Order: sequence, then C-alpha cells, then structure tokens
Amino acid sequence: MDAPAVVMTRVPPWFEDKVAQRRLHSAFVVEQSCFGPMADMTPGMPFHHFGLRLDREPLSMGWDMDGHRSGTSLPPDHVSIIPAGASAKVWWDRPVDFACLYFTPAALSDALGKEHIGVRGDVAPAIGQSSPTLSFLMRAMHADMLAGSPYGALVGESIFVSFAAAVGGAGEGFSRKSGCTPIDWRIRRAMDYVHSNFREPMDLASIAQASATSAFHLCRSFRAAMGCSLWQYVTRVRVYAARARMEREPTSTLTHIAMASGFDSYSGFIAAFKASCGITPSRYRRQTPLTQKDRL
Repeated sequence: MDAPAVVMTRVPPWFEDKVAQRRLHSAFVVEQSCFGPMADMTPGMPFHHFGLRLDREPLSMGWDMDGHRSGTSLPPDHVSIIPAGASAKVWWDRPVDFACLYFTPAALSDALGKEHIGVRGDVAPAIGQSSPTLSFLMRAMHADMLAGSPYGALVGESIFVSFAAAVGGAGEGFSRKSGCTPIDWRIRRAMDYVHSNFREPMDLASIAQASATSAFHLCRSFRAAMGCSLWQYVTRVRVYAARARMEREPTSTLTHIAMASGFDSYSGFIAAFKASCGITPSRYRRQTPLTQKDRL
C-alpha cells in the first residue's frame, strides 16, 4: 500500500489556513476544517471524498453535478459523498465545521481484501445520505485524530477497515446499485471489541459476550451485514495493521510485527497475509518503497 504522493484534500487553496487538523495515514487522510460561505466549482480528483458536519447550527448547502441540482441541511448522521473523478459546483451559506475522509478507489479495494475486489462497485455521489454507521466510524477516526492518535496509527487504520466494509462490502455500501443499511448495534459492538483487542488473543465466545448476543446469532448476522465471516474480518484487521506497521517500522522483524499485530504464530501470519494480499510479507516488504524519512 503506497503512501499518498500528495496531500488528498478538497479544501480550496485560498481556504488552506482554515484546516484545523489533518492526519495522513498510509491509505487515507482525515481532515477537519471550518470555512465558508462557499460557492465554487470543485474539480474531479483521483480520490473519494466523504464529508461529515460536526456542528449543529442550521445549514443550507447543495451542489450542481452532472446537470442535477440537489440540496440538504446535512443532519448530524448524514454524509456527503463526492466520488473519485466527479466534479461539482458546491455551495453552503455559512462557515461549516467539517470532518472529511479522503481515500483512493485502490485503497478501498485494498482494505476490503482480495476476495472483495470484484464486489465493491462504484461509489455513488450523495449530497446528504443518511448513514448512522459511516457517521459513527468517521466520528471515531476524527476523535482519534484530535486525541493525537495516542495508540499510534493502528486504531485509525483498523477503523478504516470497518469503514471500507460498510462502503463496499457485499452490497451493503454506497455502490451505484444500493444504499447503506445501518449496521446492527451488536455487530457494531463486535467491531469495537475487535478494534480494541485485535493485538490480543480472542475467541468467538469473548466477542459474542462483548456484543451481548449469542455466538450463533453474531456469526449469522455479521456475515449477512458485512459480507464476510467474523474471523475473516478479524484476520483482515490484523493483516491491515501488520502492513501499516511494516511500512512504519522497516527495521522490525516480521516475527515481531506478526506478534504485535495479534497473530499467534509466524506461519499463521504468512498464510493470512498471502491469502489477503496475494504475496508473502517478505515480498511485500521488498516491494514497498522506503519513505524519505527512512532513507535518511
């Protein structure tokens, strides 16, 4: 997974000083800004843009896209979505405090895992789409950024796996053929538990207990909602965390990275990594270019 070559943002250059926070991860960018009123053309960019309003004051906003005009008050549990390559004339009537998430189509496929690449679909534009699930996950990434990522980048990056699953997983995301179905609160609890404990040994019973449901119901409902089994999801989170750690810690041994990412054996790490990424960890490391900081 390549780090962003340039800063992904849709904040106009003349409003750059209004960006309060920006956190660059290996596959995505989280940003908070407050600016406006706004009435300008936003050009097509090679990345998706998901926006979430943080304040609760009355708002009127809208856009002209592909000859269609849409408007919204963008309630707190709604998100705005500008897909990669889309351009629009966007406006709103006052300074707005936004949390924004930017990521490329390749990063979405990457986070979903090898087995989901064929089902992710295209992300559809939405000026104000109701989605408690994506709102919840974006607020979690935003809160981690504001806290200074006290547990490192792994928390935000594991939340992004959940976000990708909600956006592009098995017809439950914002594809051009479907809307987003809010995730059952028990599944959300299971995801929270996995994100908080993926470095530690865990079993189905402990996840079900944290989710206040039976193991049978959790397995069935998790697969129906997320398009993968619970253990595939846990493995995906651990592999994604391992990849991020490999890029940040080029001198750490793969054994150390495997153990720090929650794998109980090096052989299990290799098998899971290859199943998810199509190559072994050692080959992935050889193919991943060092950052400029690593070369100094």
